[in-house]
Amino acid sequence: MSRFSEKGYFVKENAPIYLTTDMDRTAKWFEDIMGWYSNIVERDGEGRGQYGVVFDTPPEIEATHLAPFTGFQMFQGEPAGGEISFMQVDGIDGLYERVTGSGWNDITPVEAQPWGGKLCRVTTIDGYVIRIFE
Repeated sequence: MSRFSEKGYFVKENAPIYLTTDMDRTAKWFEDIMGWYSNIVERDGEGRGQYGVVFDTPPEIEATHLAPFTGFQMFQGEPAGGEISFMQVDGIDGLYERVTGSGWNDITPVEAQPWGGKLCRVTTIDGYVIRIFE
């Protein structure tokens, strides 16, 4: 606790930033492929998404703030690609089946790790890699 007191803060939520040029397409990918929920909060004059979120819990649960935010903050911008998240899940085999069953094949097989966990990587529609572990 002394280190906590010295630091003066703690992280309650983690929301990596995700840049996309087509927020509607990206939100639909997260819904269709990952089984997540989306909310495009702000649009420009032409109706293009400028800010939104995708998360793995229903919006009604997310709004209560009973659990930490475990999704991505989406902003209008050019995707940079690369690895953006190291996400812990329960049921990695079920996630793998969900992704491949939806027709998305840009996911590595689930592999046992030397540290006792399991790991796979899914590449999103914008070329980002989400490293998923259990």
